[in-house]
Amino acid sequence: MVARGQRMLDVLSELGKGTRFEIWLPATRDLHQQVIEETRAAPLGNGETVMIVDDEQALVALSEELLAELGYEPIGFDSSVAALQALQGQPQRFDIILSDEAMPDLTGTDLAREIRKLRPDIPIVLMSGYGGAQLAARAASCGVSEVLRKPLQNRELAEALARARELIREPS
Repeated sequence: MVARGQRMLDVLSELGKGTRFEIWLPATRDLHQQVIEETRAAPLGNGETVMIVDDEQALVALSEELLAELGYEPIGFDSSVAALQALQGQPQRFDIILSDEAMPDLTGTDLAREIRKLRPDIPIVLMSGYGGAQLAARAASCGVSEVLRKPLQNRELAEALARARELIREPS
């Protein structure tokens, strides 16, 4: 196979010995480097403490790493009940809430409703792989500042958190 004057695939075959394929892929930038570059161009936090709530521990860890790179102090929970208990114990500890919607025990919107009883002023950003008008309406009725669609893009998350930071600064 030839593409734009360059071979993309070589096939070498000998009867009784087998076949060997050589695939020539174009060079690409390292994905990690691309993530770092996107993060550098994104709006940065100023040490605000962000509560991350997602029932998937791997996503909590990934979010914590990303938010730390963006200049936030992330504290992750893989249980919505544990997150609510932490907020009940120290309601002023957190500046922003970043929560998944689909979780056992308390959904993200249920969690937001409970958080509003403790901290009516705290910005809440909801994440969901399932969007639509129903979720947007339910989230708005619970006082959610913004709904992001999963999978999240780094810049999209950074911009949503920057908007949430502006809500922190607005007088109540």
